[in-house]
Amino acid sequence: MSVSTPPTYLYILSDALGVVAANTFLSLFNPANSGKSITVTQVDVAIYGVGVTIAQNSLLRKRITAASSGTLIAASTVARFRTSHADPVFEVRINNPTVTTSALAHGAHAPVVSTKEGLNAASYSVVPNPLMVYRPGEGVAFSTALGNINQTWTISIVWQEK
Repeated sequence: MSVSTPPTYLYILSDALGVVAANTFLSLFNPANSGKSITVTQVDVAIYGVGVTIAQNSLLRKRITAASSGTLIAASTVARFRTSHADPVFEVRINNPTVTTSALAHGAHAPVVSTKEGLNAASYSVVPNPLMVYRPGEGVAFSTALGNINQTWTISIVWQEK
């Protein structure tokens, strides 16, 4: 029996420290000339306080129409569920990429509130329903509107390309 599944990929941004101002931690963008649709099948977000954290500063997930700057992750270093799959077309950027948002947030992950270090860690696992699909020229960004150096985020995302 042969099982055919679309190429499936995983990227994890681990222990991204908060900053003093608004920040885009991670963006994933489907280039306009890719010829593929990308379906996000799972998003996991974990956060913990590394100091006193009393400001509310949620991580928002927004649809984007452009991404540049930041650090472009080499496609060959993105994890794939089957090693025989080609490199992904989804462009992964970290370190505050410049993004153009096209709509309101389609997901939010609440921060922790703590009066001491290491307390009140939180974790969220989301299977978008319906699944989020990104056509060529679309993508997703994970960002905060305000800075908080006492919040640390880990974001993982699983997607399929067809």
